Amino acid sequence: MEAADNNSHVFADYAALLRAFLPQVRGFYCYGKGGASLWSEVSNPTMPLTPAYEAALAALLNEPSANAARVELAGAVAYLVALRNEKDEAIAALAILMPADALPMTADGCAQLILPASRTLQRELSLRVRLLEGYRKLNVQATEERLLHDVERAVQGPPDSEAMLVRILALCSHYLQVRSAAVLIPDKSIALVHGAALTEPELTLLRKDRGESPAGESGDLYTVRIRGADRARIGLLVLAGWNGADFSAKRRSRVGRYIASHIESVLERCYDSLTGLMAWPVFEKLMATAVAASAGPAPALIYFDIDRLHVANDTLGREVGDQVLASFAAILGEEIARHATTRIASDRFAALLVDTDLKTAREVAERIAARFSRLEFGEGDRRYRASVSAGIGSAAPDHLLSADDDAPVDGGALATAQIACGAAKDRGRGRVEVYQPADLSIVQRFDDIQLVGAIRNAIDNGRLALVGQPIVRIKTGADGHDHSYCEVLVRMLGEDDQQISPSEFLSAAERYQMMEDLDRWVVANTLELLSGSLARLAPAKARFAINLSGQSLGSEAFLGFVQQQLERSRVPPEMLCFEITETVAVANLQRAQTFMHTLRKTGCRFSLDDFGTGLSSFAYLKLFPVDTLKIDGSFIRDLTTNVVSQSVVAAVSEVARVMQLETVAEFVQDEATLTLLGKLGVTWAQGYLFGEPTLLAERIASVTEMPGVAGLHRSADARGA
Repeated sequence: MEAADNNSHVFADYAALLRAFLPQVRGFYCYGKGGASLWSEVSNPTMPLTPAYEAALAALLNEPSANAARVELAGAVAYLVALRNEKDEAIAALAILMPADALPMTADGCAQLILPASRTLQRELSLRVRLLEGYRKLNVQATEERLLHDVERAVQGPPDSEAMLVRILALCSHYLQVRSAAVLIPDKSIALVHGAALTEPELTLLRKDRGESPAGESGDLYTVRIRGADRARIGLLVLAGWNGADFSAKRRSRVGRYIASHIESVLERCYDSLTGLMAWPVFEKLMATAVAASAGPAPALIYFDIDRLHVANDTLGREVGDQVLASFAAILGEEIARHATTRIASDRFAALLVDTDLKTAREVAERIAARFSRLEFGEGDRRYRASVSAGIGSAAPDHLLSADDDAPVDGGALATAQIACGAAKDRGRGRVEVYQPADLSIVQRFDDIQLVGAIRNAIDNGRLALVGQPIVRIKTGADGHDHSYCEVLVRMLGEDDQQISPSEFLSAAERYQMMEDLDRWVVANTLELLSGSLARLAPAKARFAINLSGQSLGSEAFLGFVQQQLERSRVPPEMLCFEITETVAVANLQRAQTFMHTLRKTGCRFSLDDFGTGLSSFAYLKLFPVDTLKIDGSFIRDLTTNVVSQSVVAAVSEVARVMQLETVAEFVQDEATLTLLGKLGVTWAQGYLFGEPTLLAERIASVTEMPGVAGLHRSADARGA
C-alpha cells in the first residue's frame, strides 16, 4: 500500500473506517471537483482505468442527478460514489476498487453500505473546499489589489506614453499570469505586446472585432475597449491566455475595465484630446532626446501658428474653431506621419523632423500651408478662409535657450522656429520663414525673447525705476505761474543696478503682452511716491504725465485698477495726466473713450501723444476728451530747417488754440527750436535742452525748484517771441 499524494496521511483514518465496512476492498481513489486526484490508497496502482470509468467519474462530478456508478475493470469492479456538500453540490467522488469475485452489489447498495464513512468524509472535504476557496479568493483579491496599486503608480510618473503603457502591460502579465498583454491604438500607431506574440487565430478574432460590436471574451482571448475623450472606441486592451488565470468573469471584467481606464488617462495626458497629436510635455522630452542623440545635422523644427483663429471662434463659434484645429492636425498627420508632431496650445503646433535639413523642412511646411489654405469653413457671408504661418529653425544645441529663461515661448529648442514664425506673421501671414541670424527683424525678436524673463523678474521683484523728465512752459501761464510738470518714465535695472533704456525692453514687453503688468506697476508706484509728498505738490499745482499702452486700454480690468489706486493713494486726480498715443486710442476706440470719459470726470487730464503722425489726426480730436496735444518728435527734430514740419506744428498749434487745448513739443534740443516753437504758439516744451530724466523721487523732492522756461533761459519776450 502506498500513498498517491500528500493528502494520504490526512485521510488514513477514513481508509481504515471504509475497510471496516468492506473487508475485501483493494483500494480507494478520491477525486476533486476538476477530476484531479486528491487522495489514493490502492494495492495495485498500475491498474488500468477504462474509458467507461472516466465517463462515469465525469458524470458524478458534473451531473446533479448522478449519485453512484458501477464499472467493470480488468480483474476488478469499481464502485464510484459522489460526495456532496450541504448544498447538494458534488465536491468530490470516491472510487472503491473491489475484487471481481467479491460479493456482488449495486452501485446504490455500495453507497448505502459506506454511508456513515462517506458522510464524515463529505464533511471533511466540504470544510477543506471552503477553506481552499476562501484562500483562493483572498489570494485573487490580494493579487488584484497589488495589480491596481502598481498600475496606479505606473501612471503617476513623467508623461511618456510608451514607457507607461509597457509598464502597465508588464504588470498585467506578472499579476494575471496571462500569456500575452497588448495595447493596440491604430490611429496613434501604438501596437505594444508584452509576453508571447499574439497567435494568428487571435489576430483574426481581433480583426473581426474592429467594428462597434462589444469587445469581450473570445475563447482564451479577453479584450476591453480603449475609448477617446469623446467616448468613441480608439483601440483595444488585449489579454491572451486568460484560461490559466484564477479570476472569475466578474472580477476579470472589473480588472480589465480599470486597467483600460488608466490606459485612457495615459493617452489623455500624452495626447491632445482634440487633435490626437502628441502632448507638448511628451514632445518636449522627445525633442531634447533627439537633440542630444543627434550626431549628424541637427533636427529641423517647424513652428505653426494658425492665422486669425479668433475670427473663426468669434464669428462662427467654438465648434467651427475646433474643426479648423482638427483639420490642420489631420493635414500634419498625412504629410509628416513618421515625424513627431504636437499641438503646443490653442492655435500653435510644432513638428520635429529628424534627419531633415532646413531646405527640405521648408518644402514640407510650404506644402502643409498650401493644403491648409485651400480649406474654408462656414457658409454664406460667414466664412473663414484658413491660413497658417510657419517658422523653421534648427534644434542645434547652440540655438537652444537656457532652461531658466522664463520666455513666453514653448520651450527653448523652439525659440528660433517661433521667432521665424513671428517674422512670417509680420510679413503678411500665410507664409513660411526660415530663421536667419542676419535677418534684423528676426534678431530683434530673438533679443526680445531673451529679455522677457528679465522683464517678468523686474516686475515681480521691483527691479524697475521711475524717472521724470521736465516739461516746461514756453510762456508763463494765464494765471501768471509756472506749474511744475514732468513726464514719468520707467527704466529696468540690470544686475549692476544700472538703468536699461526703454528702447531695449519695451519692444519685448509689447510683443509678449506684458505692457499691462508694466503699466500697473508704473501707476501704483507713481501714486505711492506722490502720496508721500502731497503737502508740497498740491500748492505747486504739480502735474505728472503717465504713459499708457494699448494693452492696458484694451483690458476691461485696467480702469477699475486705476480708480482703486487713486482712491487708496488719495492723490488728487487733477495731478495726473495720462498720455495715450493717437494710434493706440484709435485701435481701442470704444474702450479708450470709456476710460478717458470716466477718469476725466474725476479730474484726470489726458494728452494725445505722437499727434500728427496719423492719417486723420484732426478728425479724431472730436472723439477723445483730451486736454493736451503732444506733437510727435519727428516734426520737432528738423523744425528749424523743414518747412513741412513748421506747417504741421503751426496747424496743430492753431487747432489747439481754437479748441482751447494745450500743446507739448517733445525732443527740443536747442535754443533755435525753442524760439521757433514760441513763435508758433506751442505751450510746453520737453527735451534734453531742459535736462535728462532723473529719478522721480528726486524730482518730487525738488518740485518747488522746477522752473519754467523763464527760469532756465531768457524770457520769451526777451527772445522777441
